[in-house]
Amino acid sequence: MTYEEMQKTMQFIVEQQAQFSVDIQQLKESQIKTDETVSQLTQVVARLAAATMEGFKNVNAKIDALVDAQIRNEESIKETSEAVKNLTAVVDRYFRERNGRQDSA
Repeated sequence: MTYEEMQKTMQFIVEQQAQFSVDIQQLKESQIKTDETVSQLTQVVARLAAATMEGFKNVNAKIDALVDAQIRNEESIKETSEAVKNLTAVVDRYFRERNGRQDSA
């Protein structure tokens, strides 16, 4: 290998090393940006998760209230149905007795 060939080879190696250093620096900068983006996204996801959990708590509380109201309504309807049944029996008895008296009079 001649001196000139060796010089060219060394120059090529130095240029490649310089390009490699530039590429590494660009990768480092890109990684920093990526890390910042991931950090921001992580914060956003954490806020969304917290808001979603709070929303679920609110929805669950409302569902629980609706279930309780439905149970109370069913109990009230049962009581009302029983009262109507009893009232119907009283009215039927009244009219049977009244009709019985009218028939015998």
